Amino acid sequence: MIGLYRVLLIPAQDYARHPHITRHHHIFENFDDRFKITVLNVRLRKGRKTRVTRHRIVEVGFATGDILRSYVLGYIRFHLELARLIKSERYDCVLLSNIISPLIPLLISGRPIVFDYKDAYALSASVPFKTPLRQVVYCVSILFERIIFGFHMTVVVPSPSMQVLVRERFGINSRIITNGVNTELFHPIPKDMRDHVRSELGVRPGEFCLCYLGSIENWIGLEAVVEALVRLKSLRFIMIGGPPRSGRYLRYIMGLCEKRGVRDRVTWTGFKNQREAAPIVSACDATIVPFPLNRELSAVALPDKVFEYLASGTPVISTKLPDVQKLFGDLVHFYSSSDELIEVLRRLQSNMNDEKRDLSEQIARARTYDWKNISKSYENLISELVQSNLKRQQQ
Repeated sequence: MIGLYRVLLIPAQDYARHPHITRHHHIFENFDDRFKITVLNVRLRKGRKTRVTRHRIVEVGFATGDILRSYVLGYIRFHLELARLIKSERYDCVLLSNIISPLIPLLISGRPIVFDYKDAYALSASVPFKTPLRQVVYCVSILFERIIFGFHMTVVVPSPSMQVLVRERFGINSRIITNGVNTELFHPIPKDMRDHVRSELGVRPGEFCLCYLGSIENWIGLEAVVEALVRLKSLRFIMIGGPPRSGRYLRYIMGLCEKRGVRDRVTWTGFKNQREAAPIVSACDATIVPFPLNRELSAVALPDKVFEYLASGTPVISTKLPDVQKLFGDLVHFYSSSDELIEVLRRLQSNMNDEKRDLSEQIARARTYDWKNISKSYENLISELVQSNLKRQQQ
């Protein structure tokens, strides 16, 4: 095909088995037929492939049940396979979103490299571990990042705060291509469907439903929600998601709800895929992003759930995350304490009908972040880089 672009993608997660659809899956599965994509996938999870893809996947590594061990065991094989692919395939561009090795840019010479810095990797990579291993992983990750970003490449970040971070930490400029939302799934639903979903969740007449969608782990802060349940007797809390690792924080929150006498107004659905989760979000009266501000990752957080909540047509409540304030400060209700959260919930409950009428703007804004639009931005970037590279070679 004329104009075919060959792209090698090295994703950050297990592209084929990650329990949640990732940024890269959303973006690259929406690419048009001009792009022929090979995914060099480090296998990190056990079990069969759970993600449908139309791209070629080359797998390396061994799933051991421990992500760090899986990376170590697949380290040599990853480099050998990367060298083989670069030599045998004529890739026009390599898209990297993994700090597995500082040697990667050396093996990929003579073609454009895009680094999708979708996360503050040194922080996120070290979070699962306890000190002193956490500090070791953090220092190694920082070293790898500094070496990698010492090479010429185009860096893409998902938020304004991440753009500031890479400029201050590595002295490089970057382009912003945000996360997005699948608006075919996340959208308002008819009243009869809404009533049916609420009935299945055990919602009682007159209850105001607050929804959280995402991983239930200690990087979120649900203690303020528990306090709101104690003080607002008509509030019900719907949790959609599961613990990605130990489940300790989930047990703690459930125990706290039991101790404070509000367990009967908490519905935990467990993990749901997006198709299952979307109608539950739309059936609720408000949604929440409960990220504690005393954590480093919160300073650069712009979670997918913000886009999904907005597109669903439910009022969005969030802690004062900098990027959420920058992009959606006029649409989101912010809180900093239990008292502020309770005040927001009381206001939303008393003005529920007016809030529903006023949500058309947030739905329209969210649609501009549809993953198809995000994919188009990435297609344009890669096309631009490849064409510029061809011109340089011809001069």
